[in-house]
Amino acid sequence: MEEKEKNEYKSLEEEVFKALDHQTRRDILRYIGERRGITFTEIMKAGKIPDTPTLSYHLKTLSPFIEQRNGKYYLTPIGKDAYNLLLRTTTYNKLALFQKNKYEATVGNTILWITAIAAAVYLEADTVLTTIFLPGLAAVSLTITYQLFK
Repeated sequence: MEEKEKNEYKSLEEEVFKALDHQTRRDILRYIGERRGITFTEIMKAGKIPDTPTLSYHLKTLSPFIEQRNGKYYLTPIGKDAYNLLLRTTTYNKLALFQKNKYEATVGNTILWITAIAAAVYLEADTVLTTIFLPGLAAVSLTITYQLFK
């Protein structure tokens, strides 16, 4: 690879990481990706960006990812890739949080069902309800909770 090509590659790489380094720009990229054609004013409102120069700066920094056509902003091919990456990282974060809460969800569900069964017994509910129906529902509920975390 020639020195000029190396410099161009490095320059694009720096632009890409600089653009994705700021939360507001990542949010703008999401807005454009979700809407598939959004105006300057719509971006400003969605992002709660206080003034035109600030938004103009962010849009200029996002130039590898977006293009403007007929007064609306769209994702470029690399913008679509970046948008998909943002979606995946968001999904991954939610799944990681969900997995982290696995124990708490299972324990909470178990306590809820034990309380419901104890209340039914205490209130002298129907024998079928307390011996078959509620324990059966509890088993199904706990199984579903467990399956969610697999």
